[in-house]
Amino acid sequence: MQMQLLLVTIVCLIAVSPALARLVRLPAPTVLFLAGCLLSAVPAAAHVELPPEFVLLVVLPVLLFWEGYSTSIHHLRRYWRPVLLLGVPLVLLTAAAAAVVAHAAGLPWIAAWALGAAVAPTDASAVAAYARALPGRWMTVLRAESLINDGTALVVLAAVIAVSHGESTDGWSFGVDLLRSYAVGLAAGLLAGVLGLLVLRRVADPMVNGAVAVALPFVAAVPAEAVHASGVVAVVTCALTVSRRSRRITTGRSRLQAYGFWEITTFLLGGALFVVSGLQVRSLFTSVDTAAAVRLVGWGVAIAVVVLAVRAGWLFVSAWALRLVDRRPVQRTLRAPARIRIVLAWAGMRGGISMAVALTVPVAVSGAAFPGRAEILILTFMVVAMTLLVQGATLPLVIRWSRIAAEDADPQAALRRVDQRLADHALAALDIPSVRGDASPEVIEQVLAGLHDEHRRGGQPTEQDRHVTRVRLRLLEEMRRELVAMASRDEVEDSLMWQIQERLDHEEARWAVRLDDAGHSEARSR
Repeated sequence: MQMQLLLVTIVCLIAVSPALARLVRLPAPTVLFLAGCLLSAVPAAAHVELPPEFVLLVVLPVLLFWEGYSTSIHHLRRYWRPVLLLGVPLVLLTAAAAAVVAHAAGLPWIAAWALGAAVAPTDASAVAAYARALPGRWMTVLRAESLINDGTALVVLAAVIAVSHGESTDGWSFGVDLLRSYAVGLAAGLLAGVLGLLVLRRVADPMVNGAVAVALPFVAAVPAEAVHASGVVAVVTCALTVSRRSRRITTGRSRLQAYGFWEITTFLLGGALFVVSGLQVRSLFTSVDTAAAVRLVGWGVAIAVVVLAVRAGWLFVSAWALRLVDRRPVQRTLRAPARIRIVLAWAGMRGGISMAVALTVPVAVSGAAFPGRAEILILTFMVVAMTLLVQGATLPLVIRWSRIAAEDADPQAALRRVDQRLADHALAALDIPSVRGDASPEVIEQVLAGLHDEHRRGGQPTEQDRHVTRVRLRLLEEMRRELVAMASRDEVEDSLMWQIQERLDHEEARWAVRLDDAGHSEARSR
């Protein structure tokens, strides 16, 4: 009974976390992590574990797919070099630096490198939750980094586990494994994305479309993992493949249903990861004696500081290196001032994924216990706690200090510009026979005058009302196609496109319901 009450409490905490965050003036993930730490005192919490296989094979693909789907391709194309530099070499450098400190703390090298692999990647759900106040382009850099660095870290951990089993490895073989993991994952993700688009193009049922979207991350990840490639890269590639293209071929009603499902699901799963990560504090620290626990807390804080320092240093060094190599004028427009680089360093959050990676370290290898596994888990927990409680809680202050929000153009001006473009396109589209249909001049005049919002809502719909509705639905489809085409030509940024498209989808849904109601009324009158 206590376990059931604990689960209900966790779900309720996640549901009210935005309100609690506003009440205590802390980010919601920080509140959830602290709540998990407090709940660990409940006896039933001792039986709650973070199952690494479930997190890495079920939760992570779902979170990464939605984050990849909602990532701005416009910004990703512009900032692909910083993303790659953060997602691959920084992970390796961070893992090495953390391993050096962990070895100084007394861990053998094999355990130290396992710890480094666990704390090196940033957490996609943590970054998405904490960095919402950042401008779109820097948010895209952080999100894209967190989408690919998990794959690099898992390859590092796989190499560590292979060495622990007695297999030999070197820098060359590790590099080949890393390239193979990314290449096969990329191919698997592309294939899954193309297959998904083929199905979505031929199916109009919103329920079937939603089911296909739910299946896609697993269709991408499972085959890639089966051949020892990166399921993370496969999921992200699949999401980016279907992101814009699916908006051309799915209906507004299908998208609204899918968006609602993904938003709620990722909100609950991400929140659960924060709470369950906090719940681990009791079982972890009771596995060692008090003196060892105190010592590990100190070393955990030291590793967290080193991880942050390496990240900050890499952001400055890599920016200097890019500036030295590429002197083109366009490159100057992509440079980040020093204050922004500090914000990007401070926003490198770790979360439940790091705990899950640490928990995948085997209990035993070759019949002997894996060295320092308990210490790996405690040190990883401390790094996660430091990023969520210190960096996460103070990130809003750092963002305000940096004045980063003032650097982007006025979003309302861009919104008005795109709206005007779409309105002009809609007027021109009325001359297209496939849009105009058999509508009479009176119907076209009513559409042009915008009287459709004021035509009578009671009584029996007239034939002219139905013609207005059909023309309006075809106009909305033309506007949506033009909006996606503008995004493809990089004339509008993706987040602005999604904002406008959601508005068009809601309008389409209202008109579609009105047309259905008119059809039902006509059928009843017969």
